[in-house]
Amino acid sequence: MRKLFFILLLFPLFANSLTPIFCCGFECGTISSAHIALFGTTSFSTTTVRSGVRSFRSNPNASANACAYHFHTNSTTKVVRVYVRFASLPNANCPLVTLSTGPLSPIVAFRQSDSKIYPATYNTTGDVYTFGSTGATITTGIWYRIDMYINVSANPWTIDVQIDGVALTQYTVATANTSSSEIYIGHRGNNNVTADMFFDDLVVSNTAGDYPIGGGYVNHFVPTSDGTHNVAGSNDFERSATGVDITNATTTAYQLIDDIPMEGTGSPTDYINLVAPPNATDHVECKYGPAPGISAPTAGPRAVEVIVCYGKGTGQGSNNIRLAINDNGTTNDVFNGNVSGTSPAVIYNTKQYATPPTGGTWNANSSGNGAFKNIRVRCYTSDAAPDPWFISTMIEAEFQEQVTLPHRIKIISKNQSKEKDIYTNASQVGR
Repeated sequence: MRKLFFILLLFPLFANSLTPIFCCGFECGTISSAHIALFGTTSFSTTTVRSGVRSFRSNPNASANACAYHFHTNSTTKVVRVYVRFASLPNANCPLVTLSTGPLSPIVAFRQSDSKIYPATYNTTGDVYTFGSTGATITTGIWYRIDMYINVSANPWTIDVQIDGVALTQYTVATANTSSSEIYIGHRGNNNVTADMFFDDLVVSNTAGDYPIGGGYVNHFVPTSDGTHNVAGSNDFERSATGVDITNATTTAYQLIDDIPMEGTGSPTDYINLVAPPNATDHVECKYGPAPGISAPTAGPRAVEVIVCYGKGTGQGSNNIRLAINDNGTTNDVFNGNVSGTSPAVIYNTKQYATPPTGGTWNANSSGNGAFKNIRVRCYTSDAAPDPWFISTMIEAEFQEQVTLPHRIKIISKNQSKEKDIYTNASQVGR
């Protein structure tokens, strides 16, 4: 019985279940309506970061300022985990996380009068904030973890918030049920606020049971080597506009699509040019690995956000590009369709993989189904006129925060007459 109790006691430390719909460490360093959209004077910071090499900086100067995430389907519940750090506190009330539901929105907000974070609502009509009953005191120079669960499926709405694992009193709002497909990170209000805030390690879920998501971090992975190409002959796949073929023997194709930050607007500098592969199954394959400065994972991720960037050469008409990942067992399309837009447009698409395409869970193995250390990306085309371009790709993956276990755990028996010390060599989980 004591052994069972001990296992149950430690189980939360090793729990890894999550059903995410999105994760972002702001590592891509670029703006796109298919990924993130920025409002106001916003930027990516490479100096104030919690993990990886970038964070999102919300630095309004008497203005509104946020980044937005739009999800393709509405939901009535939203679970969010994000970290925030203040370089300077806002000089007025300020939303930090907003679920956009119309004029009245449920939020996590900073209240200027007492320098605390609260569950709250914000009404754009009249610029009205209404705060919950308890808040968490914050200051500058510290990363705070915000866990948030919003349920707007019924009247009243409920807003649950934890700051660094400490729950605030649930806030209820007497208003009609609704749904939403969009969240904002940072200040998104009508009032003119001056502040300097950094956000990092964002995860979003629609599943109530995921609350609180708890500690974690997002790292980025880019192509670091070539996989196994399937190229029929010459003038099928080429290096940018050089006319140099990519062949089955090529080992440096990954260098064409490993940009950090990812390509932004304007003409791309390098890319895989899908000139005229004769077969729809022909492809160039590259393998993802840790980006510079990122360690190889020791545990599988809980969320895998695959970002792909593509474009097309000059010419009119529709074409096709298929960009797919392979988890060593199954190939799954991230995007398969026409490269819309005017050349040389740079277009982004993303897809969240809570589980590997083969099924099961992601693992940190180097081979076998779901092996995150051996995940690959392939580019195909079934219509190469005008030429499709595979410009860049990145994975942002979320990992459960490391947990340091005590080396000595004392268990007292039911009758309190005996004690037993258990020693463990386990010191970390995840990172």
